[in-house]
Amino acid sequence: MGLMSASDARPTREDLADEERAIVREEEDTLARLERRLAADLEQEPDRIEDLDAQMIELRDAIAEAKEEDVASLIDQMHQVAALRNKRGKGRSIPLDPKNPYFGHMRLEDASTGRVRDVLIGRHTLLDDGSGLSVVDWRNAPVSRLYYRYEEGDEYEEEFDDRTLEGTVLVRRAVAIHEGELRRISCPQGTFARTRGGTWRKAVGSARPTLAGGAGAALRYDRNRLGIGGEDDAPRADKHLQEITALIDPRQFELITQPESGIVLIQGGAGSGKTTVALHRVAYLAYQDPRRFAPHKMMVVVFNDALVEYIKYVLPSLGVDGVKVTTYRRWTADVLRRLRLPLPKARSEQTPEAVARFKKHPAMIRAIEALVDEKCESVAEELAERVGEAAAQAWRADARPPVARVRALRTLAHKVATSAPARTNLDSILSEAERTFLDVVEDYLELNTNPERIRRTIASWAPGDFSDREVEQIVSWCARKADLLDAEEGADLPDPALPDEEDDVILLRLLQLQAGGIFVGGRRLEYEHLVIDEAQDLCALEVRVLLDCASAGKSITIAGDRAQKMIFDNSFTDWPELLEQAGLPHTEIEPLEITYRSTRPIMEFSRHVLGGLASGEPAIVARDGAPVAYFGFGDTGECVAHLAEALRDLMQREPNASVALIARYPQQADVYYQALRLAEVPKLRRVAHQDFKFTPGIDVTDVRQVKGLEFDYVVLLDVSAHNYPDNDQARHLLHIAATRAAHQLWVLNAGPPSPLLPVELVETGLFGEMAEEEAADAIEGPDVEHAAAGGADTAGRRASP
Repeated sequence: MGLMSASDARPTREDLADEERAIVREEEDTLARLERRLAADLEQEPDRIEDLDAQMIELRDAIAEAKEEDVASLIDQMHQVAALRNKRGKGRSIPLDPKNPYFGHMRLEDASTGRVRDVLIGRHTLLDDGSGLSVVDWRNAPVSRLYYRYEEGDEYEEEFDDRTLEGTVLVRRAVAIHEGELRRISCPQGTFARTRGGTWRKAVGSARPTLAGGAGAALRYDRNRLGIGGEDDAPRADKHLQEITALIDPRQFELITQPESGIVLIQGGAGSGKTTVALHRVAYLAYQDPRRFAPHKMMVVVFNDALVEYIKYVLPSLGVDGVKVTTYRRWTADVLRRLRLPLPKARSEQTPEAVARFKKHPAMIRAIEALVDEKCESVAEELAERVGEAAAQAWRADARPPVARVRALRTLAHKVATSAPARTNLDSILSEAERTFLDVVEDYLELNTNPERIRRTIASWAPGDFSDREVEQIVSWCARKADLLDAEEGADLPDPALPDEEDDVILLRLLQLQAGGIFVGGRRLEYEHLVIDEAQDLCALEVRVLLDCASAGKSITIAGDRAQKMIFDNSFTDWPELLEQAGLPHTEIEPLEITYRSTRPIMEFSRHVLGGLASGEPAIVARDGAPVAYFGFGDTGECVAHLAEALRDLMQREPNASVALIARYPQQADVYYQALRLAEVPKLRRVAHQDFKFTPGIDVTDVRQVKGLEFDYVVLLDVSAHNYPDNDQARHLLHIAATRAAHQLWVLNAGPPSPLLPVELVETGLFGEMAEEEAADAIEGPDVEHAAAGGADTAGRRASP
């Protein structure tokens, strides 16, 4: 096996200052030293580097001879290798990927001994063989905590195995290594990137999380030019969500490493890393306890199919392959298919808004519980009448789900039914009760088709939430579901008679309450860890069903942002209400306060759009950038001509760029796509069903397709008063569309501008531009320092080359 050497075709460093050249040279030399170590190991002792058993023996011998201060670290490494061996058996596996051996570099000075050592942070462990280099696993080695919790120059104090270690972090750098080649270095002195031309240059833009300031990109900004990169930029071609282990900030690391049991609710704005934290938490748990948190015992639920595709490459890159990543609708449909309930597979495509809102309302939780309680009380009354009061009391005293109660009472037949007729009646009642408690279709129809029950549900638990007209519409629509009772298998039912999408979760909740869970093939469907992403777009009943699919340990990560709400019929207002309705009162909310994806001007624009819906404090933004630009036109044709020219120019200059042209409605996206296609804009794609390719190019789509995704550049199409009026729904949607942009945002319009747009933007054409003296202060003043942890620019956080 041949390994590339970092010294081969080493780039020049002429664009850097002396101190910056020294940093690049040092990191190149570090990589070269490690590559020589790996090459020598593979050539001279191939079995030793590949054999996990041999590593265990080496560690055992090292512990016997080690100094006291090194014992804890060596024991930790032995535990790690043992876990790997148990997981893989006695197979052989190269511990480091030579193409990407590590992502972080620390130099530590021990306070008690004065010893200085270099530690590399990666995804596997490689012991120091005397060369002065070691690699530790970010998920397990105690020393990795220092990388995530401390900055360069900080003094550290940590408890490791009941011992306190103190010292100073002399160097802390994040590096990006691709195909064995050092591509990027992020540290307090700056972010340095290797260009396609082979030179090193300092990346533009402040990497320190800040509410103002930056590196003056606005001073060099051409308003009429889309794109901020130059000919030497080499953005990555793969636009899937990237794992960013190297650049996790201290707060994110704290959430990732929360105790394995319990519920973690992460609230954060667009681009704050909620999904990334949740996925890294999955990887962390799988590593800490591979038996409990095996991939097939975990599930990630995301908002839409595009997000499934977007993140599916992340977990394998973190060493966890086989975790189910799905949408809520896809999951419920799959479970119901496996349950083989006597219902059509098709779902209504014309469900009225009021009906959907009723079925997602928290009142539905109460209505389901009330129905089950009624059925249980009916069984109790029949037992009292036909068997005796002792049987009824035994039934009422049992707090378990009804099916478990039925089976338990059968074992008490000799105690509660003393005569033969009583025992016969008991068996008859319990058999019928078990059948009815398992027949959730009958219960679902009772909830849906009984007008009196529907009206009672609304009056009792949703007073004032539905108008009289909406109540009548709900009753009328739901009554049509009664046709399901008489329909033959495979019958072609009219749309109103088909189950609604919202009915799936009602069926599952009925099963959970009555059978004690969802049983497929005789086994209870449950997960050791659940990730619920974009939870603000789920209703309380949907969250409740997922929570009850967690194992007894209740290990759950919930992530969301109330400002990115896209579903407006689910009664979500804020986290405390949702959690209480879902059965999780008093759950602590963990905030992520730093935004990494979008630039300061984009986030300020998005906050303005939200208006009164914005949270109390603005997010801390990691970097500055080009101001938001506005272009007003007399008609769509003029707008298309301007846009086509800008896009052709951009694709020529930055062929690896990803661009989203986001319209409010699909029909508008169709118009722009056809017009731009006639204008021969290259790499143009129409995305109408979340079928993003995640490759460089231009996606023409609508706002409901892009939730949770990220693009280098975003152009908002026809941001008019008609498309985005002054209401909460329009504010949420425009905010979501704008915050998909990582580097630059354009706003285009042909007609009266939306009242949600800043007046400054419409009048001057720019928003968020730094004053010249403000930019100069940002460049020359003390705030120009770059924070490597949690402060790298977006390109770095996405591990871009």
